[in-house]
Amino acid sequence: MNVKKEILYYFYFSLRNINFAKKMMMKRVVVFLVLILLTGCSNKESSSNSVLFGYVNISLPTIKGMTECSSHPAVQQVIRHFFQSGPVLGYYLNSETYKQIDKLQEISYDNYFMIYGDYQRENYQAVESDLEIMEHNIELSLFENENFEQISSKIEEDSGTVSAGKPALIEKYSLSNNVRTMIILMKYRDESSEQSVISAINFILVKNRLMNLAYYMTYDGGKSIDQLKEKNNEAVKKFLEINQL
Repeated sequence: MNVKKEILYYFYFSLRNINFAKKMMMKRVVVFLVLILLTGCSNKESSSNSVLFGYVNISLPTIKGMTECSSHPAVQQVIRHFFQSGPVLGYYLNSETYKQIDKLQEISYDNYFMIYGDYQRENYQAVESDLEIMEHNIELSLFENENFEQISSKIEEDSGTVSAGKPALIEKYSLSNNVRTMIILMKYRDESSEQSVISAINFILVKNRLMNLAYYMTYDGGKSIDQLKEKNNEAVKKFLEINQL
């Protein structure tokens, strides 16, 4: 499998929801996706949904200000069109976007979460070392010979240092032994405009399954990174807490 090709496709999909949807040529999804078995949308703080991933029941967290709506017909249409390696487990929209969910194919939006996995790993009994291998392989494939600390410093001064179409690793960290997180900036350009997306990509070990949780925002300076990390970290912690054995 060409990891670099797969991950780049994954980033291009993120932009499809932020304005350049109809101008992108998609081939196949990155190695991370999961089965949709939900029957409704829920944004209630007191409840959570659950879904099967392989033979394991995975609980979906409630995320403040967000609505989980992967089963909504408009969301399913997006998922079916762009994902072929496996389906999405959880798809969260903020309140403003959710009000327009019936027009999801027509509007531009950011500030959304996805929880996903890979069919090839749905029944694989993963261990902590698998997280390190996954992170290492992706880092080598996408950010070869780059010093992410230097890149992060340059971006704080001028986001123009990021080349269009090439993801830049801003930061990586671990919230726990079961999580590896990458903060990635990607710039996109078409015939008439240019836009940058900041993403938190989390590799998570839950109930001996390798899964991913991602959060996307339009990049708007250093404050965007802080905002993204804060909300992402909260969601990851909730996801781990409700899936403790």
